[in-house]
Amino acid sequence: MSFRMESGDYMKKGLSRYVLTEEIYAVLKDKILTHDIAPGEKINIDQLGRDLEVSNIPIRESLSRLSAEGLVETIPFKGMYVAKMSQQELDEIFEIRMELEVLAIRKSFGKIPIKQLNKLEKDMNKWHKAEFTNDDERIRYISEMNEGLHGLLLEWCGNRSLQNLIRSYIEKIQRYLSLSHQHLDQTLIHEEWEEHMLVIRELIAGDTNSAELALKSHLERSHARTRIYVE
Repeated sequence: MSFRMESGDYMKKGLSRYVLTEEIYAVLKDKILTHDIAPGEKINIDQLGRDLEVSNIPIRESLSRLSAEGLVETIPFKGMYVAKMSQQELDEIFEIRMELEVLAIRKSFGKIPIKQLNKLEKDMNKWHKAEFTNDDERIRYISEMNEGLHGLLLEWCGNRSLQNLIRSYIEKIQRYLSLSHQHLDQTLIHEEWEEHMLVIRELIAGDTNSAELALKSHLERSHARTRIYVE
């Protein structure tokens, strides 16, 4: 398992165990979502402790949180492993996310300031004209586009529990999107752009039903595009 941080930095900074655990949790989670730690790989807690020059306690606390989120699993008498990925899990995640996010767009409808929707449409047009020279730029563009629309819906849905639930499923989907992002091309980016723009335009037009249908169609297509890269 590849794991590199600036050893000893946490101890030198005199961070509390809570902050230390938060930092370790964030780094481990990022490495799992981006496949730096591969699905099914065993997590060597002792080695992590040596790399970070910390005790195993904050590491175990971080892994416990990741286990509760379904990203890490414990196999009796063997240890802790990064959770494997499957088409079934992806299907289940998208099925739940779709229902929740349709509820979010319904609850946010009429609350999002038209000024923000117009700005998002303007940003989308600006991004669409951009030329990308590498995969990092393409991935950043997709991320900005997703946060622009989906983030706006969550911001204005008026339900914090709903926000947290949807974001948790989006994070789980991110592991799968990391696979599809390895195959990003202009055609896929254009499809994503058109689907996002259709939702935005329906929101601006004030058509609730069409906005819901456009969002659901986008998530169905995103699911299909991602699924082909999962065995």
